[in-house]
Amino acid sequence: MGIQKYVFYSIHNCDKHPEVPLMEIKYCTERFIQDTGLDYTIIRLCGFMQGLIGQYAVPILEEKSVWGTDAPTRIAYMDTQDVARLTFVALRNEKASKKLLTFAGPRAWTTQEVITLCERLAGQDANVTTVPVAVLRFTRQLTRFFQWTNDVADRLAFSEVLSSDTVFSAPMNETYQLLGVEAKDILTLEKYLQDYFSNILKKLKGLKAQSKQSDIYF
Repeated sequence: MGIQKYVFYSIHNCDKHPEVPLMEIKYCTERFIQDTGLDYTIIRLCGFMQGLIGQYAVPILEEKSVWGTDAPTRIAYMDTQDVARLTFVALRNEKASKKLLTFAGPRAWTTQEVITLCERLAGQDANVTTVPVAVLRFTRQLTRFFQWTNDVADRLAFSEVLSSDTVFSAPMNETYQLLGVEAKDILTLEKYLQDYFSNILKKLKGLKAQSKQSDIYF
């Protein structure tokens, strides 16, 4: 097919959790690619900042329940634009050829720390519903008994990861040096969420002002 280089996105620590179907598939695919003889770059990701908007930011603004766990798992979220930029640099860098790289954000966060940050930036408290990890694990075991709930069981398999005190992060100094990127150019979660809440609150304020003007007019 004339493929010059193959880039594969995987999951950090996928080799340590064979009990999670998605992570096992990712790890098996990594090994397959390494055995093909192709020129490749495998990139393991920890988590995306964009996913936190629908999971925490929006529910807090809408005063809806925010779901979380009591697990101490920490995740170093990264902006998808930074992931894309680093991937493009890796494509053009011969030093990244046949390498397995991990892209991680500047800091690893627990669920509670993310919620607290969103509360501070939104200026209001979150309605947090905490689901114990033990409940998730029990539900997974229950759903594995039925064929029609196998998909649910596979999704709940991540509860095994949550209960293992895993830190989804990795040192990035060597990766930055390899790709010729400065650490200060990577967006932090604080800045990402600050920009989001600043923009959305400004829009909400404008909508409220327009609503009041309409009420006066009518």
